[in-house]
Amino acid sequence: MTLLQLNRHIDDAHANLEEIEQDEVKTWFKAQMGKAKKFQPLAVLNQKFKLDLDDAPPQQAAAAEPEEFVTRSHWQRPGYDSACTVGCGRPAATNCRCCGRLFCDEHTQCEMKLSRAARHDPVRGTWSRVCESCYTSREGYNDHRGLERNHTADFVAARRRIVDKNYLEVARLEKRLTKLTQLLAAGGKQRVIEQSVITWEDDASVPKCRFCQQEFAYSFRRHHCRLCGRVVCGDPRTECSQLVGLNIPGGTVDVRMCKDCRHTLFSKADFAKALEHKPPDQRSYDNLAQFERGIRLLLPRFQRLLSSLQDAEKPPSQADIADAQKVRKRLTDAFVQYEGAARRIRDLPTSSPTQARLQKAVYQQATSFLHLHMLPLKALPRILKHASPHGAGKPALASIRLNDLDTGSQASSALESMEAEERELRERLVVLEEQRFIVGEMLADAKKKRRFDEAASLGQNVEDLAAEIDRLNGQLSRLDFAGVYGAIGGPGGA
Repeated sequence: MTLLQLNRHIDDAHANLEEIEQDEVKTWFKAQMGKAKKFQPLAVLNQKFKLDLDDAPPQQAAAAEPEEFVTRSHWQRPGYDSACTVGCGRPAATNCRCCGRLFCDEHTQCEMKLSRAARHDPVRGTWSRVCESCYTSREGYNDHRGLERNHTADFVAARRRIVDKNYLEVARLEKRLTKLTQLLAAGGKQRVIEQSVITWEDDASVPKCRFCQQEFAYSFRRHHCRLCGRVVCGDPRTECSQLVGLNIPGGTVDVRMCKDCRHTLFSKADFAKALEHKPPDQRSYDNLAQFERGIRLLLPRFQRLLSSLQDAEKPPSQADIADAQKVRKRLTDAFVQYEGAARRIRDLPTSSPTQARLQKAVYQQATSFLHLHMLPLKALPRILKHASPHGAGKPALASIRLNDLDTGSQASSALESMEAEERELRERLVVLEEQRFIVGEMLADAKKKRRFDEAASLGQNVEDLAAEIDRLNGQLSRLDFAGVYGAIGGPGGA
């Protein structure tokens, strides 16, 4: 019934009622209209919630599975021998709600929200069982960075303001200091000149130091910074202000500066100076590293020269022998310098146990480097290894004598080569003997501390060093000085 029909009914049926009865009817009508306005029509509610009154009862709709809302049109149909898609060998038990393929129960333990069209919908979707592949390949799964906001421009702008302010402060103080030094160099009363550069703060208005907060007294004087004019103390313990010596054309002058102005003016220079300063241990380590680089550069060159000298089909010339001797001498000197630098690091005085352990570790590493790179040079004492013309296997220096050296100058050159070889062999022996002694001490210490792995390695090193020392002694004993002296004497007597 519409409102118009209701009004007509009242006018027709209740027109002859008494006035009191008419008021009661109108009151009841108004009350019913007020109740009706508080409730929305049923059609509007049905449209809003998309409910169909002709569907199943609410009890049956609530009992339905949530996954029933996700479509199943893409599901793979199971067969009598369907197996899990992963290939685990188990029979297929269920379908993945997302891709629709068949899997066993173990490989469909993951859940994620799917829409009605079986697509990932984390907002309005329904929790459904899916396979591991669909779970790990969903959007946002591998996104570990999250939301990013680039504030670089804001930080750069804020830092630029601070840096510009610092630059302006440094420029202002440098300008004042330049003006002050120029006026002092021109001559005049120093106090008047200092007060003309910057206005000094009133003494009576500052009862305490602005930095250390100590109260000024008759025995605790006030001072003024010559660059900013503030009142500060001159306590040497707090260093609120200091006298800074400056060179001017007429000599030197002391200018008092507070700690802020001094830091602003000289912090960058002090930082650069601190970077340039190197402690003794760092300088020693740099020298050690420099010697190591030189050794690593010389070793390949010496190995190439040694290989060319040992070519049995092409005897070396005197120039090749001289070149090899020079490189070998440089290499030996580099090893000696490297060992000296390592000893200096080991013997540096220190009161820190950590620093002492560090120095000892550097020395042990240097010793290992020496042992590793000196032992492979087994052909170092010999310049050549050519066989004699008769196949006796004598050293090349002996073959030089046998190759019809008909001049005394050639024999003298051979003698010089053998003497240089002997001298170098003895230098090598000294270095190796010292290394064997050091490694022996390390071996005894490792056995004492029951470090068996390290002791085994060090024992092998001692054996290698002993074998190398024996080999060098054998080479020294095989040097044929008598034959070379005979070659020298033969041509001379003829």
